[in-house]
Amino acid sequence: MLRRVGYVIVFVRNMDSTLNFWVNKLGLQARYSSEEWSEIELENLVIGLHRSGETVPRDTGIVFETGNIEALVSELRRRGVDVSEPRDIGVGLEATFKDPEGNIYRIFQPSK
Repeated sequence: MLRRVGYVIVFVRNMDSTLNFWVNKLGLQARYSSEEWSEIELENLVIGLHRSGETVPRDTGIVFETGNIEALVSELRRRGVDVSEPRDIGVGLEATFKDPEGNIYRIFQPSK
């Protein structure tokens, strides 16, 4: 029986710059790092950064939820992250940002 998602994997070309982005720009904790594989730990999920020669950035499909999207967008911009303006998508507000590889992520605040 499936219990939970163990890892979400993002393929990256440059481990150093991408790991730096996750730790220093997004403020998340690295629980392991090497040239080939690094792990970013969230409350209930591990994001694995896997080194790859692939050069095409992609929409990761990874969505981070927040209770205050305006405050989070402001904080990320202060840290130098290029984040879009939040927009209403019907069920809440959504903003997007990219990592140094060009991979796209979403931030979501559900409607009350």
